[in-house]
Amino acid sequence: MALTKVIGEGLGTLTADVTVGNDLNVGTTSDSASQINFLATTSGTSNINFGDSGDANIGYITYNHSQNRLEFGANASEVTRFLSDGTIFVGNTQQFLDGSGSGDVGLEINPAGIVIATRNGGVSGIFGRNSSDGDIVQFRQAGSAEGTISVSGSTVSYNGFSGLHESSGIASNTPVGTVCSTIDELDTYPDKQEAPDGTSKDHPKKGKTRADHAKSKVSDSAGDKRVYGVLQRFDNGKPMIASVGIGSVRVTGACAGGDLLESNGDGTAKVQSDDIVRSKTIGKVTIGNSSTDVKLVSCVLYCG
Repeated sequence: MALTKVIGEGLGTLTADVTVGNDLNVGTTSDSASQINFLATTSGTSNINFGDSGDANIGYITYNHSQNRLEFGANASEVTRFLSDGTIFVGNTQQFLDGSGSGDVGLEINPAGIVIATRNGGVSGIFGRNSSDGDIVQFRQAGSAEGTISVSGSTVSYNGFSGLHESSGIASNTPVGTVCSTIDELDTYPDKQEAPDGTSKDHPKKGKTRADHAKSKVSDSAGDKRVYGVLQRFDNGKPMIASVGIGSVRVTGACAGGDLLESNGDGTAKVQSDDIVRSKTIGKVTIGNSSTDVKLVSCVLYCG
């Protein structure tokens, strides 16, 4: 059946290119384009409802004009939301999943390239391979693969790995590779943390102590048994101490591949007097350097 009846106020007239029956067809295969317009005020909504005998809008698509967001509903509840900046929410539709509120459960895909998944219990992400061993996750920087997580049978491998401890107590001008040790005091959470939109927001645990995370200092005693690792970088003002895996260590004096290192007592390392791994051992030199000056030396770390 063709329609030529005005639908709504000021929306125009349906032509013979519209047919209705069990299907609604707009246009014909000879048309280069066809469209359906749903118009509303800037503070209203445009809606498509999918109903049945029990509920007239058991499913729906809604455009909220005041918020400029697109909403999808199933079983009479909103399940997915698209914001005007391209952010997609699945399950949670009220706020960023940045830890600032309670009850944040769901998935957020942020146009800045961030994916956030949060649950109240159980795993938040599952990655797998079905028919072969190999890489499951690949990490890239500037388009180049720099590390992977892979499986072989029941063994998981972290490739290109450096294990870090977030700490505090180290001055921000401390050079990378400085030897650090623990003190008898717990680290605390920072005042701020980065939100998914790149802004800085109050940390929900600011000022609280972090269980089992020690504060640290630049190692100031030779052969220090409390070596924690070596400073790798600062993240939001917090020192990140590398303790296991690969890392660069500031070394005083010449060293050869295979030498063990211990604290020199001034924030640098020196060659350990024997080849026995001890509580004071920082790590093992992988690439030797004959210079007697202070320099960065590639090592595998043992103090984590």
